[in-house]
Amino acid sequence: MLFLHGFGGDLDNWLFNLDALADAYTVVALDLPGHGQTSPRLAGTTLAEMAGFVARFLDATGIDAAHVVGHSMGGGIAAQLAVDAPQRVLSVALVSPAGMGEEINSDYTEGFVNAQSRRELKPVIELLFANPELVSRQMLDDLLRYKRLDGVQESLSALGDTLFAQGRQRELPAQRLADTGKRTLVVWGAQDRIIPSALAQNAPAGATVKVFDDAGHMSQMEKASDFNALLRKHLAG
Repeated sequence: MLFLHGFGGDLDNWLFNLDALADAYTVVALDLPGHGQTSPRLAGTTLAEMAGFVARFLDATGIDAAHVVGHSMGGGIAAQLAVDAPQRVLSVALVSPAGMGEEINSDYTEGFVNAQSRRELKPVIELLFANPELVSRQMLDDLLRYKRLDGVQESLSALGDTLFAQGRQRELPAQRLADTGKRTLVVWGAQDRIIPSALAQNAPAGATVKVFDDAGHMSQMEKASDFNALLRKHLAG
């Protein structure tokens, strides 16, 4: 299983999911270029370029094919990988994915890039959750520390400008998943204030779709137990 995080995130976004699946599967999570503990140098700014990077990551780690789980931008990358390299993808699970419709909240994407202080960042990160109390001081400090690394601001700005300029998603690979025939799970939070849950209606025919009433953009964290159970059922076919 390969886990792909979203814009401005890192592999810790799957903190409540990896161990729950590791008893039955080999689980792999990475920090995408420009995120987490990687170099701030990007592998490209389009979903296709990032999917190409993920394919090369699979090559480098000796993984022929994987069940791919993607959140937000990572969901768009997962869908793009399934379209471009279907032989590498066993199934697809998407959490509040990019690439399924045009709408996106630019107050979040631009706010995250531009925030320079805890005071500026806090209301932006609160948009991610149905319960804003989940945003801790430590979370904000960790994000600010990451954002202040040399090159990160420029990389995030370049990504945001390419993928989400003017509050519109430029690339929609998740709408092409039906052509791949891949088993697909789509999970959303009804209170998602970044990418609206109404876009779940664009899921491919035959996909399993679950919308949690009491979750926001981070349902893999906010509804971890339920999400993990859904993922297990999806993987079992």
